Amino acid sequence: MHRLIRTLCVLAAGVTAASSHAQTAFTPQPELRRVFELEGDSPYPAPYAGTLDFSAFGSRHDSGHGHGYRNELKVAGRQRQTADRTREHFSARVTIDLPDGAKTIVAQYHGEGLDTLVKVYVQDTADAKGLDGKAGNGVFDVLARILGTDGKEVTTAMGAVRSGESFDLDIRFANREAEVAVKTDKGAIRTGLTKVKADNRNIYFKFGDYLQALDPDTRAHTIVAAKWDAYYLQNRIDHSRITFSNTIFEREQEAR
Repeated sequence: MHRLIRTLCVLAAGVTAASSHAQTAFTPQPELRRVFELEGDSPYPAPYAGTLDFSAFGSRHDSGHGHGYRNELKVAGRQRQTADRTREHFSARVTIDLPDGAKTIVAQYHGEGLDTLVKVYVQDTADAKGLDGKAGNGVFDVLARILGTDGKEVTTAMGAVRSGESFDLDIRFANREAEVAVKTDKGAIRTGLTKVKADNRNIYFKFGDYLQALDPDTRAHTIVAAKWDAYYLQNRIDHSRITFSNTIFEREQEAR
């Protein structure tokens, strides 16, 4: 049996005088930089202590694939593996600063193509699968979508927050099984392990702020950035900021 070894360390920090047991763990910046490449503006503040700030609206990075501007960290090409070989864990405290009616993807597992295996959305848009499900009322549903072995997405309502509020996010991917957990001040919800669709291509994890946009006239997908700008203007989306604190990314590999 192969022995599993951890290739990303976690730095313990933030022990307070009030309690010798109180501490904050986060992955060091050099380790994140070694594994992830950047889309958009740098999210690292100085000094870095486990907190990253992303703004798709501010970065206005266009990947060419449509759906809106993004500001994300994604696993670099040389670091990617197939779904069968990927064993990773991500966790963070996520704080949102979004206008009413906005929708963004804060974390996802992507195939090398257009397939998405796991997506975690924060959205104030109409969606019957959300706990709130109403558009433009300032209540943001947190939704997890996982692509099952049958090629269909399974959607789970994970909670609801308002702009300025936070939730704890935990994503695990191992043995081609994904699990998402979210904790808000109203409780915790977990998807349970879900086997994802088999694929021999490499996959990769990414997180940040992927601010969704449509054609303002047809409400269809578009790769034209000028139409995203018109969509944001039409829907009074004039800023975005997603903050990840206590950020942990861990990976395990088989030792050879």
